[in-house]
Amino acid sequence: MPKNGLFGDKSKITSLISAKTPVIRAGWSQNLLRIPLLGMILFVLTNLIAAAQDADLSEVGEPAHSLPAVPALPTNSNPDLIRPFAEDATRAEMLVFALFSAIVLFAIFAGAAFIRERRKNREHLLAAHEAIQTMQMRLDQSESLLNASDHLMIIWYSATNQPEMRGNLGGNAHLLPQGTAILAFGQWLQAECAQDVEFAIEQLRGTGQRFLLTVETLDNALVEIRGRASGSRAIVQLRMLDGAEHDRARHEAARQASELSRLKHLLDAVPMPIWSRDEEGHLSWVNHAYVAAVEADSATAALRDQMELLDQRGRNAVENAHGDGSNVEAITHRLPVIVAGKRQFYEVIDITAHMGTVGIATDVSAIEAAEKALERTQAFHTSTMDQLTTPVAIFDSGQKLHYYNAAYSQQFKLDPVFLDSHPSESAVLDRMRANRSLPEQADFHGWKTGFLASYRNVDPSEHWWHLPDGQSLRVVATPNPDGGMSYLFDNVTEQLELEKRYNSLIRIQQETLDHLNDGVVVFGSGGRLRVSNPAFAKVWDFPTDRLEDAPHIAAVLEWCRRKCNDEAAWAELKRSIVGLEDKRMSVQGQLECNDGTFLDYASIPLPDGATMVTFIDVTDTVTAERNLQERNEALLAADQLKNTFVQHVSYELRSPLNSINGFTELLKEEAFGTLNDKQKEYVDHIMTSSSSLFAIVNDILDLATIDAGIMQLELEQIDPVESIRAAAEGLQDRLAEKDIRLDISVAENMGEFVGDEKRVRQVLFNLISNAIAFSEKRGEISVHADRLSDAITFVIRDHGCGIPSDYQETVFDRFESRNATGNRRGVGLGLSIVKSFVELHGGVIDIDSREGGGTMVTCRFPLEPQLTTVSETEAAE
Repeated sequence: MPKNGLFGDKSKITSLISAKTPVIRAGWSQNLLRIPLLGMILFVLTNLIAAAQDADLSEVGEPAHSLPAVPALPTNSNPDLIRPFAEDATRAEMLVFALFSAIVLFAIFAGAAFIRERRKNREHLLAAHEAIQTMQMRLDQSESLLNASDHLMIIWYSATNQPEMRGNLGGNAHLLPQGTAILAFGQWLQAECAQDVEFAIEQLRGTGQRFLLTVETLDNALVEIRGRASGSRAIVQLRMLDGAEHDRARHEAARQASELSRLKHLLDAVPMPIWSRDEEGHLSWVNHAYVAAVEADSATAALRDQMELLDQRGRNAVENAHGDGSNVEAITHRLPVIVAGKRQFYEVIDITAHMGTVGIATDVSAIEAAEKALERTQAFHTSTMDQLTTPVAIFDSGQKLHYYNAAYSQQFKLDPVFLDSHPSESAVLDRMRANRSLPEQADFHGWKTGFLASYRNVDPSEHWWHLPDGQSLRVVATPNPDGGMSYLFDNVTEQLELEKRYNSLIRIQQETLDHLNDGVVVFGSGGRLRVSNPAFAKVWDFPTDRLEDAPHIAAVLEWCRRKCNDEAAWAELKRSIVGLEDKRMSVQGQLECNDGTFLDYASIPLPDGATMVTFIDVTDTVTAERNLQERNEALLAADQLKNTFVQHVSYELRSPLNSINGFTELLKEEAFGTLNDKQKEYVDHIMTSSSSLFAIVNDILDLATIDAGIMQLELEQIDPVESIRAAAEGLQDRLAEKDIRLDISVAENMGEFVGDEKRVRQVLFNLISNAIAFSEKRGEISVHADRLSDAITFVIRDHGCGIPSDYQETVFDRFESRNATGNRRGVGLGLSIVKSFVELHGGVIDIDSREGGGTMVTCRFPLEPQLTTVSETEAAE
């Protein structure tokens, strides 16, 4: 390895110094160049003088372009001849003279400048050699000192990754790797020490953070590693510790490590976040509470990522407090901090320590919240007092007004400006007297002295003021613990008026109770009688003197048992009056007395804890009710007998009707002989009449079954289109007879629904039949089926005579019918059966008609029938 100095190779330094030689040489070369430049300037000046002379000759008529002839010099020269020659010198001679002069001057100046510059160059060269020798000597001294100190320096220039090595570790060098292999700290240092060194070097190169570490090698040797930044260079210095220094370092390291460990354990156990910063403001250590506060995975992660507890604004506040020039070592700030995603207030104490700062943050969120709550409470109390209609005034120990609310200013007509000046109570009373807001007093001075004597009392005092405007005030003066006085002015004008009205109302109420025919008695919460009227005493034959002594409920009931011995009713009534139930309930019932009278009683709890009991004589009502009940039972029995008879007769009528229909069909088919036209006509009439009678019997039987509550629907999936088609096929003859057009329309999304197909078909049959009966010849009937979200609807519409408005309310009643145009009157069971079947499915039927405008009937069947009975429907109606 070449021998290097602290500042680089010697060859580099020598070449750096020798680089000054061209500069020195360039100095005198430039001076030599100035000499011909000066000659050229003289030559130009000479030409300018000659040009001026030519200009003078041209003015006397000589041509400018021709040169004058040079006269021949005479052999015998004399001054007289020389003067004309000098005066008549030609331009060529002047040029020769100027050139010669320039050459002479150039030679003189060039020689002088060359001598001067050479002398200077020699002096500069000597100074440069002296500087080189001095720097070489200093470089040798630095390298000798560095080699003698047993230090190894590792230097990183700028951002380059390849460092340069300087110095050596002396006799201990064989213990460490040589060259750049020493940078593999994990191969010769303990694992924990290697991590600390690598992290410190990384921080040094990244942020310029200094460090000083004493680390242990794998051979248990101690090495001191120091890192610092110099400009853009990062320098790491290694020094082996041996001998006594080694022992002292190990002992001191052990002692400091133990003490530091104890201190760290203590700080880690503290619930407040604690941190330490180096001299450049970077985090160097944090405790467990800090790691939890910033939600870091570990302390190492928090330091690596420089996770700050305080936001930028908080850190700036602390830095500004340290840097304001006040030289304060400890700074205390209350700052908002986001901890575990929640905004809290912490009191941050930041202390300036050796080469850095340490800080601790104490959670004062509870104190902050308490202070804010106190402020809000005070503001709330002030706002509440201002909203009160009761005037309030507080005077301090000096009898000066300390606080008042808006009601105080309004009640006594006092100017807020005057009150805000904190006047004395004496001045306030004088102002109130001037406003006629005080009671009229013959001796006002004596009255005021007695009123102000409340300051010497220790117990609250009460005064009554009757003001000239008719108001009455109850004044409560309460001494304050600090020696002041608080006044509460309660306006009792309305209270006194209400008491007067209440007493009047009580008298009116008593008069009203005394004139009631119903017995009324009121028992207090203790069970004693408080109020009763004469009707109560008359109902139970009470002597007047027994009720005046406010007897207990037990004594009253004992007297009442003489007339009615209903123990259950009396026990229930007593429990409602003196029971201990949490929720008081009203009780009512009926008593049957021994003399045959009936009394309705009711126990009503009152808001004040009392109970009012009323007794009403209902003997006549009960007698009439019993008579009506007996009659109703007779009517129900008759109705049941009617239903039984109709059902029995209907079944009995079916057998002969079936025989008649059978024999009529045989006759119509001419099974026993040919019939003439008249006989065929009679047979058709018999078939029609028997079919009508059979339908009537079936309707009556269906109604009887429905009334008896035994009608059961046979539920199945129904195709609405098939039901309409089946009902229409049974009416083809009647449609053809009246030449009526049947228009059927069905929605595309009809699908199926659940119901009794037979009853649905019967409903459609009866509705279409009814529409045919009330339609004109060559008319039109429309049947429309639609599917809704929860139901199927059938709409049957005709264009006949319509239904009068007075008949629409009873159109679904039984045996309600009217004559259709050109038709006989029916029995009135068709629409009643339709309604019954629709309601059995849980549906509804609606009719819309106007006289002369036709009729529209809408049936709504649910997709899933909600089975009900006609009896339930009638009960609901």
